[in-house]
Amino acid sequence: MSGYRVIRIDDTREAERYLREIGSEELGIRLMVPKAVFRAVKIQKVPAPAAGIIKQEMLAKGGEAAVNRGTITGEGDTDILLLGTLRQYQLLIDKLRMQPFGLKKLAAELEQVLKGVDSDRRVRLSLAGGRELILGDKTLIMGILNVTPDSFYDGGRYCELEAALRRAREMAEEGADIIDLGGYSTRPGAKPVSPAEEISRVVPVLKRLKQELPHIPVSIDTFVAETARAVLDAGADIINDPGGLKADPQMAGVVAEYGSPVVIMHNRLGGGYHDLMAEVIADLEDAITLAIEQGIPREQIIVDPGIGFGKTGAENLALIKNLGELKSLGRPILLGVSNKSFIGRVSGNPVGERLYGSLAAAMVGVMNGAGIVRVHQVRETRQALMLVDAIMGA
Repeated sequence: MSGYRVIRIDDTREAERYLREIGSEELGIRLMVPKAVFRAVKIQKVPAPAAGIIKQEMLAKGGEAAVNRGTITGEGDTDILLLGTLRQYQLLIDKLRMQPFGLKKLAAELEQVLKGVDSDRRVRLSLAGGRELILGDKTLIMGILNVTPDSFYDGGRYCELEAALRRAREMAEEGADIIDLGGYSTRPGAKPVSPAEEISRVVPVLKRLKQELPHIPVSIDTFVAETARAVLDAGADIINDPGGLKADPQMAGVVAEYGSPVVIMHNRLGGGYHDLMAEVIADLEDAITLAIEQGIPREQIIVDPGIGFGKTGAENLALIKNLGELKSLGRPILLGVSNKSFIGRVSGNPVGERLYGSLAAAMVGVMNGAGIVRVHQVRETRQALMLVDAIMGA
């Protein structure tokens, strides 16, 4: 008797691989790949007349569309849950392009979302001097180097120049792919510092890093445009903005001027979510739109869900569990969970004893789509990632 497998196909690459293993002909592969990948897409607040058309057209294509029962009256808005294969979605999109009620725009957005989820994992970011940072061959490690007296994990340990340089060399030897240098603590209750003070903390270290470790890109963790300009002048490769380009209205323009990659972190002050994942994605899409309007190419953008920033412990856990939904943005995902308080709330461990929880959260995040992890403990993270990357590539 033949054996059976119920297989999971997450994207078109996996579908093509299974079909080739079977020995299907090329034409058959091209026809069947879009039929082999299933997607569930939730669209929020669609006017009832438009929702009725979407439901009718999706059902006609063999898919499903769930709407609020009150939509039959033709009044108000409704969320829609679409269920179908990529082939059914493409047929739906082609039909919606010819419809009224704003459905042409919705069709374009739906097509972009589906393309983002199924996009190639290999991404090239352009750095100064013609260099590149390649994501997708392996998970990259961003090693945290705080030159501040009040960071929550290592505050004051690396304020002196030589101490910071020693730690940077250690992280490079342990397997860091990027060094993230920060001179302004973003922990709750941290004392504000002036741009001049922030610059005086990071620029001397940055210049020495570029001399001693020229092969390792250096990102600067700052939400201040004045600081960003100073560090980019001094040779920084990436701006890692915990303000998501919104804390300082000049930030996007500065990044665009220098052409550097930028990490846009989600950071909604005050929190309060009705639909956590939908709202985080919408906020990040708004920030990406702002970046593009200011001249930053989409290809130079990395997104970060902002674990620990304006979210409850439960919301942080949900973000990691559902991190793959951020792939709909079509950009690489950076995840920073290292030693954060939500880990302590789950494990009961103080900040100095959260290594295992940090590794667990980071590895789940990687398996759900993170391409970069921002960490304090580089050596241990590299050891864990060697196995996770091997499993992911098996």
